[in-house]
Amino acid sequence: MERNEEALSPLDGISVNINKRHAFVHERVLEYIVRETNQAGGVIFNKKEMASWLGCCPRSLDRAVHRLREQGLVESQPQFMPNGAQGGNRYRATEVGKKHAEIWRRLAGTV
Repeated sequence: MERNEEALSPLDGISVNINKRHAFVHERVLEYIVRETNQAGGVIFNKKEMASWLGCCPRSLDRAVHRLREQGLVESQPQFMPNGAQGGNRYRATEVGKKHAEIWRRLAGTV
């Protein structure tokens, strides 16, 4: 499916500020993964495109995702294409991750 250039970013509705400060990349990514976990059971995203939407470089996004996994806030599962090649990971928020995101959303005033 081609992305409509006029379509809204998947980050619409995700907090930009938390407690009167700019939200960190890992906070915004967690909030997005939690939303997608609640709606669809998880999410697969293109890191280069996601980094562009976040206004960061792909390496910053990699560090944020790594941090979330290390803290037990998200889980990732590799996905494989029909030809056996590995595709992107599917990310799912843990219950602890959902609680963290809820706290951040309250601080952001978006709940």
